[in-house]
Amino acid sequence: MIPVLCAAFVLMAVFYLLFERMKDTPENNSPKHIVIKCAATSMAVLAALLGCLKSGTAAHFIMLAGLTVCAAADGVLCVHFLAGGGLFALGHILYMAAFLVMRRPTWLSAVIFLALTVPSAAVFIRYRGRIGPKFPFFCAYAAVLSAMVALSSVQHPLYFAGALLFAISDALLAYLLSGGKSAALDRISLGAYYLGQFLLGLAVFVT
Repeated sequence: MIPVLCAAFVLMAVFYLLFERMKDTPENNSPKHIVIKCAATSMAVLAALLGCLKSGTAAHFIMLAGLTVCAAADGVLCVHFLAGGGLFALGHILYMAAFLVMRRPTWLSAVIFLALTVPSAAVFIRYRGRIGPKFPFFCAYAAVLSAMVALSSVQHPLYFAGALLFAISDALLAYLLSGGKSAALDRISLGAYYLGQFLLGLAVFVT
């Protein structure tokens, strides 16, 4: 299965590069564009599926479901932002459910949750005018994302690394959506997202 995992990682990188290349073309948000975007995340789903086939536990299958939902959210986000965000929130909830089945949170989880939510809330409040009507959505999503990262902190390091990269990606995306302009940050945000998702899938295989 190791060669398949390596091939999945390479394909994920190829799909990511193709997606980035099509962003500023007339094909942006075309069905082909959306399929390529989802295909990159699907490589993480494949890694998790291999893990479930190898030694699947209840937590592994819940994680697989979360990755699958996020892969679908990638496509929906291109068509309807709030619906896609709602699917991503569901994916995070499934990740949290998997983490709770694996290992209970500790005081460290609470500290990390506060360390993420307090600065996020402060930033969102400061830029509330720029964020506009999406402000409540940003706050709710940040709380769910912070809880997911906090719960991952007591799991295998690959889970924590994947969740943290997901959070970094979404923090950069929030900055870009609130008016920030940076092509480099946009590429870093998506790259961190794909790598984070793949690490979550790889963690299912490793654990």
